[in-house]
Amino acid sequence: MLRRLSVLLVYSLLLLVDGPDGRVGADQSTSSDQLSTYAQPALHDFSATAVIAQKNDEELRQIDPNFSQGYRFRESLIQYKEPLKLRVDSKAGLFSVRYVINGKRKSTQVPGLHINKVKDITGRPGEEQGMLDSGILTPGFLADSVAYRFMGKEKLDGQTVPVFELWYTDERHSRRHQVWIDPAKRFILRHDVFNRSGGLKMRYMLKQPVQVAGVWVPTRLEVYNASGRLGAVTRYTNVKVNTGLSESLFRI
Repeated sequence: MLRRLSVLLVYSLLLLVDGPDGRVGADQSTSSDQLSTYAQPALHDFSATAVIAQKNDEELRQIDPNFSQGYRFRESLIQYKEPLKLRVDSKAGLFSVRYVINGKRKSTQVPGLHINKVKDITGRPGEEQGMLDSGILTPGFLADSVAYRFMGKEKLDGQTVPVFELWYTDERHSRRHQVWIDPAKRFILRHDVFNRSGGLKMRYMLKQPVQVAGVWVPTRLEVYNASGRLGAVTRYTNVKVNTGLSESLFRI
């Protein structure tokens, strides 16, 4: 499967020396140390069809007992509009299921049953979702109470890439995330999500990027559990960027 960084003044940088873990040290702060350098300000809206190409419910349950429920829909239409407006339409049996996030409000809708449950998700950034899970950093996300620190650079798939740790300042005991970013194409290559106790919860690997309207979008999303076993593969098709999605699509 989608945070407001009003104050993105850099924390004290972690200046790391070369070591056996492959991290590369830095002597001074540069623009590459800033998470905003890797955002995609050219992305105003986005849509794609997400298709579950492969899944293993047992491995997904190792992430969380209910995690596999997010993969029960074989196909979904994802639509996103800056800032922080997301709509996902899926079909379960005879019924269509839709959820819409607009800022700090989230709506779960089953139109065929006239169900529309709305809740306030302030202080619950994990429910906001957005483009982070799709491998893209947007200005809207970076303006939504996100703090970060530059961890240095590491080798990943043959190239040296920047690594950042980030967390949400409006959530008490926020879980930590680490992201490895392609510095040229500016999309997330790897995204590790940690438990609040500090252990690894799951890992996303984002692959096969395509360039649409000047924005690189990964089209293969793999999720692994903490044991490194593949839980699911999602493929994006019909990827579109900046088509002028209507605000009415995200009305709650």
